[in-house]
Amino acid sequence: MDYNKAGETIPPLSVRIMVDKSTISLKEYLGLLHNKGSFVIPNYQRGYVWGQRKKDETMDSVTFLIRSLRYAYFVKKEVFLQGITVHGNANSYDITLVDGQQRTTFFYLLLKYLEYDGDLRIKYQIRKQSNDYLLNIDFDSIDSIAGEEEFQDIFFFKRTLRIFTSELEGIVKNDFLLFILDMVKFLLVIVPEKQAKIVFAMMNGNKAKMTDEELIKAELLRCASLKNDIIREAEHLEIRSRLAREWDYWLHWWNDEGIVKFFRTEGKQLGWLLPLIYNNYKISFKDFREKMLDEQSIKQSKEVFKRMRLLQKSIEDAYNNSKLYNYLGVILYIRNSSEQRFAFLRWFFALTNQFEETHTKSEEELKRYYDWAIIGVNHEDIVSNNIEKYNDARRVFLTALESNLLFLQNYEVAYRWLLRQNIKQDNQDQKRKGRKFNFNIERDRSLEHIYPKSKIGHKNDENKALGWDDKELDEKHIDEIQLWREEMKWICPDDKHVYQGSEHCIGNLVLLYKRDNSKFNDADFRQKNHYFFRDLDDEAFESRHLIHTTMIFSDVSWEDESTGSAWNKEQVPHRKYEELKCFNEEYPELNDISNE
Repeated sequence: MDYNKAGETIPPLSVRIMVDKSTISLKEYLGLLHNKGSFVIPNYQRGYVWGQRKKDETMDSVTFLIRSLRYAYFVKKEVFLQGITVHGNANSYDITLVDGQQRTTFFYLLLKYLEYDGDLRIKYQIRKQSNDYLLNIDFDSIDSIAGEEEFQDIFFFKRTLRIFTSELEGIVKNDFLLFILDMVKFLLVIVPEKQAKIVFAMMNGNKAKMTDEELIKAELLRCASLKNDIIREAEHLEIRSRLAREWDYWLHWWNDEGIVKFFRTEGKQLGWLLPLIYNNYKISFKDFREKMLDEQSIKQSKEVFKRMRLLQKSIEDAYNNSKLYNYLGVILYIRNSSEQRFAFLRWFFALTNQFEETHTKSEEELKRYYDWAIIGVNHEDIVSNNIEKYNDARRVFLTALESNLLFLQNYEVAYRWLLRQNIKQDNQDQKRKGRKFNFNIERDRSLEHIYPKSKIGHKNDENKALGWDDKELDEKHIDEIQLWREEMKWICPDDKHVYQGSEHCIGNLVLLYKRDNSKFNDADFRQKNHYFFRDLDDEAFESRHLIHTTMIFSDVSWEDESTGSAWNKEQVPHRKYEELKCFNEEYPELNDISNE
């Protein structure tokens, strides 16, 4: 035991707290001073600034908290605050505030305003003027404005008192006082005095504060273990521990680097889990508490945890299913803002919940969404099954895909189509169970000309030789041309139609990793084929994982057997024909049955 100067025994602060309490009331917090100690603001703490509204906030902290207390007073509900971190003092009943100075000073001022007659003191270690003001508050002089008050602390003390006067007008002070003493509660964290500055630095480094997600977690755990006559304190702690571990698992899952990249969560601690539960892609602790925890009950908080648990399982199931993973990956790429991605995910996982017993229906709808999104139909039109918008997008995409200048004019259309063709092969792999596509290519993508564009020329109306970029060729570069665009023709045996190709059309393009593309340079098909399949010792060559690309490079039709040349003038238009045929088969023009 320790003794003060008067010879009194001073029990450690931890002993003064009832051991069966997981939270402490404001009355119990004040009781720890035993009418002898003070709340001490150490010299490493900044001054009191509550009452100051930040640029990005609609309400200052004092107004927000006093209105929350006033509302709780009228509905007779407990108010739980963020935890306060303190350490005791060996030779006195003083309590030093490591974290919680602003809140403690707020309640000191509120208690004084409500004419609390208990022994209550706050000591600023290096601010004599602040000490003097708090010791002798003059309520008749609280109307000073900025510029009239020399000391920042005192200016905000007065502003806080003015807010109390305005917000609590008409409320019986003694009734409100009794309410906050009993019904305001928080977790009290006690740290050793020697570690106080380290803890303060950790909690306040870079002006850190609890995020909305962290506040929501704390509120859910608190509500899930509220005081209940049936449940013992040990059971409360077990419930909190179990739910906290569950939350931490979700946090670990969503912070995996692969998950972050795939779902494009942009720094959200729990990824899309909380936004989807909350039904808003912007998370706000205040709104979450008012909408999701308005009853402040064990039942309600456990229901939120249950919904999160079920949704998390649905998300993980989709992520682990190769086909769904591939569809989701493409859509999350196409929906290029947080708001758009949220709208899509909200629709899909609501659908998953709706068709919980039969995943076939939700997979079919996802596949439909995937197909429509690739050709440029927006979210609202896909969800509403707008056939007219689908047909419009189909015609625009097909027109671009038919162009012999596709690479130059519609690079994104070419990429989306080749991406889809590769994913189609992945979804048919491994006995139709599919395999996950590697979406790292989105940050390292390239469209490779199978017949190098630098080796192909064409003639303008004046019969001048031009290169792939439409620039006139000099004699030296004309000699390097190995194939003329006008020669790239193929006669279809079915309809006898003559199909024209070019170095820039879909028939001459494949999807590659950019770093692999650079290795091909301007080699002919035979050389590219050799590198693609025979240099197996190069493990960095990732493009072999692209099945559609691999199939194209394995097709010997690119070579002209009759001449032994690595160039076949018919192959590019022939392959263009096959790609367009595939598009028309998989994207037929649709009829709006509802209007027939």
